[in-house]
Amino acid sequence: MATKRSISLILGLLLMFGAMCVMENAALSERPKLPSGDQVSGAYALAGEFRVVFANLLWIKADKYHHEFIHHNPNWTKDTDLLAMLRMITSLDPTFTDAYATGVYMYAVGQKDVPKALKFLLEGLANNPKSADLNRVAAIFYARHLGDTDTALMYAKRSQKYTTDQHDAMVIDMLVRTLEQQTTHK
Repeated sequence: MATKRSISLILGLLLMFGAMCVMENAALSERPKLPSGDQVSGAYALAGEFRVVFANLLWIKADKYHHEFIHHNPNWTKDTDLLAMLRMITSLDPTFTDAYATGVYMYAVGQKDVPKALKFLLEGLANNPKSADLNRVAAIFYARHLGDTDTALMYAKRSQKYTTDQHDAMVIDMLVRTLEQQTTHK
């Protein structure tokens, strides 16, 4: 069953990639001509746009696959195929913070591979240092999996600084207060 799913996943990805190639060729042929010096940078910008689009399409496919996996196995953190898709998404679009956050959780909880989770988390933070979500994930990760409440508090305060959502701000404020209490009771 897993092999069938893997084959259908690969075929789906190849089909999406083929469609992206057709779309890219059509877009390139319809794109207005740039002045000669800007053609190279324009091509790179267009390629970057398609990478982001492909990452989003892959995220949609990953979400569908994820729900199919849950239907057969409720322990979704054991889904190593999803981890490969998340890795591909972040390679295509290093600013895709949801993929980083999900991957960190899967590595740490499902795979019990804290070093891989930490590496993936730090990569995500390097690419998205002002992400309130990834800084919150880092705070929880450092507190829960590494027992380092001082570093966790630093990330929680960064998350607090970059949060724009009022509800998230309340949750992060509680996280900061909890971590401050834990660091004073050492």
